[in-house]
Amino acid sequence: MDSNSTSVSIGKFPFDYTEDQVLEIAKSVGPVIDLKLLFDELTGKSKGYAIINYGDNETASSAVRNLNYMTLPNGRFLKCSFITDGEATNDRLPILPLGVQIHPNENVENTIANIVSSIDQTSGMELLREIKKMSKENPNLTKLLLEKFPQLAHALVELTLLSNTSNKELIELTLNKRQAELNDLSSAHVQLLKDVHNLSEEEIKGLDEAKQAIILKVKQEIDNGTYGQII
Repeated sequence: MDSNSTSVSIGKFPFDYTEDQVLEIAKSVGPVIDLKLLFDELTGKSKGYAIINYGDNETASSAVRNLNYMTLPNGRFLKCSFITDGEATNDRLPILPLGVQIHPNENVENTIANIVSSIDQTSGMELLREIKKMSKENPNLTKLLLEKFPQLAHALVELTLLSNTSNKELIELTLNKRQAELNDLSSAHVQLLKDVHNLSEEEIKGLDEAKQAIILKVKQEIDNGTYGQII
């Protein structure tokens, strides 16, 4: 929260409140520049939560003082608090729902595929539209989201396959198979790889089986050019 912000969040109002009804509440403390009523992406229903931009901190402060804990007709209390400008403009990662517990003996890919297959077609297409819209409006945030939550990226790929909006050939073309360039690695990393490759058979045999397997795998990757032109 930012007490110098010009935006506030208000929530706890009934899910069936329209934007006009929420606007009337917000306008009771001063002019409103912008109002965004938030909806659940899966159900399309209101979350009972909105972001209000008043344009100045004085009016926003008045909203927090007067609207927080305001009694609603249904007997509930309205919640109102400051929100940062970054949050108001969606410049932060969205809060994702809790995932499912994956047990050690379960296959993560199969679990994701099973969950995605249970989503109805309408909801699935809406999810794809939302991520497409997000990628156009804020590509950097979308990239950060998918990097931080790779399981979401996997689920989206599964969803495109199930909805026939993509196929394995197209997905294969998007995969980054570029080998690492030598200048992408630090000099210390390069030297370490060279040292590993130069280990003799006797030196490798002196290691335990687990370490031997790792060393042999790395040497094979070096020979295959996985890390670039090391030798």
